[in-house]
Amino acid sequence: MKIEIVNKQKIKKVNLKKIKKILKEISSLLNLSSKKISFVLSDNRFIKELNKKFFKRNSFTDVISFPLSDEIDKDYLGEVVVSVEEAMKENNWEKELILYLVHGILHLLGFKDKKKKERIIMRKKEEEIMRCLFGRYNINC
Repeated sequence: MKIEIVNKQKIKKVNLKKIKKILKEISSLLNLSSKKISFVLSDNRFIKELNKKFFKRNSFTDVISFPLSDEIDKDYLGEVVVSVEEAMKENNWEKELILYLVHGILHLLGFKDKKKKERIIMRKKEEEIMRCLFGRYNINC
């Protein structure tokens, strides 16, 4: 998978090489090697602005996905924006951040979580991916 990561937050130093390596592994697990995704690491203020602008919600969230179907580049799946600030509320913020990235990618692939049945399916897939990842990388699991 071709990965672009933009770090728009200054709250926490993030090891972008480690994140990219883990995103490559997620790509492999989901058979996305020919795809492209952009990732934005943000703070709560930035993600709240996006939530308000695009979804008319005046609140922050942990992750927002923007699926894009580009006629010119069919391999570009879209953009995932995650809040590092929100992840830091958890004891293991790195693991939480990876979960947000997984969640965002699954949304780009069409997974939904509005209805209970959809949420169950999505959570099961997230858990499957997280189990695979944490068996391979030491990120304070």
